Amino acid sequence: MGIRTVSAFALLAALIGVIVLRSDGAKTRDASAASSVAAEAADGVPRRILPGSVTAMDWLAALGVEPERCVAVPVQAERWSTIRLDPEAWAARPRYERLTSEVALGFQPDLVLVSSTSSEAAVKRIRMSDATVIEVPEPTTWDGLLAAGEAMADAVGAGEAGERLIASLEARRVALGSRGARRLRVLPYANYGGGGSTSGKGTTLDLALELAGFVNVAVESGIQGYGNLTFEQILALEFDAVLALGDEDMGTSESAESLVNAGALASVAPIQARRFIVLPEALHASGSVSIVDAAEEIARQGDALSE
Repeated sequence: MGIRTVSAFALLAALIGVIVLRSDGAKTRDASAASSVAAEAADGVPRRILPGSVTAMDWLAALGVEPERCVAVPVQAERWSTIRLDPEAWAARPRYERLTSEVALGFQPDLVLVSSTSSEAAVKRIRMSDATVIEVPEPTTWDGLLAAGEAMADAVGAGEAGERLIASLEARRVALGSRGARRLRVLPYANYGGGGSTSGKGTTLDLALELAGFVNVAVESGIQGYGNLTFEQILALEFDAVLALGDEDMGTSESAESLVNAGALASVAPIQARRFIVLPEALHASGSVSIVDAAEEIARQGDALSE
């Protein structure tokens, strides 16, 4: 047998060895994956969570869920969620633009947290997979806020953290209610460039104003939900201050300036005296635990105006 023949046999034997090793390795990985799935099924704790909204992202952060358990986060969370306050901890997590079934299933989650605005078709298809799908509501009452927190804690297996969070929220609510501050009459206002809007009954901002102990003039005037607000309507209302949408996390507010610069509102004293409570975008649009953050900021600025 020549040298070339021996070399050929040696190469073949090596290849067979590699194939066997790869096969054994694949079996080991498969066994490990099966063991992991079995563990998840046994204790009910999801290890691969996909938050489908900024609201879900806020709850996960508030419950102390480790970033490593989130297979990805919505890119909008970088601007609107509380994780913007601690970006380094979440920097390694993949981002996605929009929750579609292809995006969701591509990350192979075992729990997907969706919202009422998520695509119905996408949610339906995700439900057909092995993943558990839970809709995270945007609470508009205190009981609803606590219920959402408890449900989220149960969903991610964070019972003790949930209990601590609920206790903290209750304590903060008591602190807000015991300030003894003046009950300001506040008009919520936002202008996104296409006209003014307000937040009436059944909105998260209304809950924040209620927690702060202030009167929501929009609710008093009969506005339900989110509605348009014209200059004529503003002229007919009596209020002490305006709760305005701020620009990102800065203290500036184009919404407030649009009111100050409107000639039709030159006679409205609170506006011309710049009696504004300005909420950054993330708090203004909050639909989660950070509603209490919004209430505390409203209270802080409102109390300062009263002084």
